[in-house]
Amino acid sequence: MSNIKITFVSPYYSNIWEQLGIGYIVAYVNQFYYNLDIKFFHENFNSETEIIKEAITSDIVAFSCTTCTFQRGEKIAKLIKQLSPNVRIVFGGWHTTTSKEIPKFADQIVIGEGETALLEIIEGNRETIVYGKQLEFSELPWPDREIINQKRQLDFCEKNYGERIGSFVSRRGCSHSCTICAEKHMSCNVIRYRDTNDLLNEIEQVTKDYKLDRIKFVDPTWNHPRKAVIDFCTEKLKRNNKIPWEAMAHCAYLDKDLLEIMKASGCSQINIGVESGSQVILNEINKGVTPSKIREVFKIGKDINLDLRAFCIIGLPSETKETIEETKQLIRDIKPNVFGITILCPYFGTEFYRDEFKNVDWSKQGEYENNIWYTENFSNKELKEEIKKFNNEFSNVVVQHQRENI
Repeated sequence: MSNIKITFVSPYYSNIWEQLGIGYIVAYVNQFYYNLDIKFFHENFNSETEIIKEAITSDIVAFSCTTCTFQRGEKIAKLIKQLSPNVRIVFGGWHTTTSKEIPKFADQIVIGEGETALLEIIEGNRETIVYGKQLEFSELPWPDREIINQKRQLDFCEKNYGERIGSFVSRRGCSHSCTICAEKHMSCNVIRYRDTNDLLNEIEQVTKDYKLDRIKFVDPTWNHPRKAVIDFCTEKLKRNNKIPWEAMAHCAYLDKDLLEIMKASGCSQINIGVESGSQVILNEINKGVTPSKIREVFKIGKDINLDLRAFCIIGLPSETKETIEETKQLIRDIKPNVFGITILCPYFGTEFYRDEFKNVDWSKQGEYENNIWYTENFSNKELKEEIKKFNNEFSNVVVQHQRENI
């Protein structure tokens, strides 16, 4: 097989995050082919001109898109096809997986995890829809951080937020099927978690190579299964690894013993999807937790001096003035160290997407910039007014949304 040139593209979005998914895909396919010429462009850092110049000389151009970046990806793909019709354009990521939408200028889309799908495309699969397979971590090498320009990302983070914060994946999949989340479409709720030593070996190597100050786990629910949590914390302590870390956790799986060992191993902050103080809303979300359990977890966190961050959402169909007040009271009670409040955003793959949203400009939507969602009880304008009330009352701990995905 002759040399194959592949260009990965992440279109512009207001928030920036490390493209670890692309890093994993590149590392995986490079196990099978030594002659791949692979480059990565992120439109937050690279100009449209740079991207197109490289793309039109490629064999494959692979776009990784969320719903918010999909339309921008289509526009870039159109320009590439106009200049170089024979380039094979592939779209993958969250949007194609949840919507199954095939862009006008794409030759193929990938549904699900992308490692085996891209390998099949390289090897000649020309089906319009290519389905990825769910791999175990033992089948996956560490992500290629040079390809995704990890240093550039860290330099940006340090310049804007004062720390070099590197991201890691230790689990794929989630045990929950929350109605506000699309995770189940990507992983089909199949949970896979990494060997503890392999994970810590990567953390130590990347910390050394890129001079990290802190690490964060981007797993949807880091604290499940319990054994993986205990194994990681125990081994990190055994190695005397001091680097601070944070992760996203579910209150249903947290208790005093788990919080204490997490704290002891260097956990500096736990990010928790509290969502609501109303049991009615929590049930509607299918969250699998109660307000009393949330209060219990935050009290333990305060007692052991562990920072806890609370995310909340308003605007579920059952939302009322009363349920919003229940959420406010919960936040008053738990006193999170950091707080974020958003309007429900009806992304593809959630149970709240409606056909009326199909043609909106999704590049201008998101949890923090949502101009489309409304309910029987609240207009979009009224929901925004409620958000302002939350932000005003809890201004001392409210999060700046620009850091959400750094």
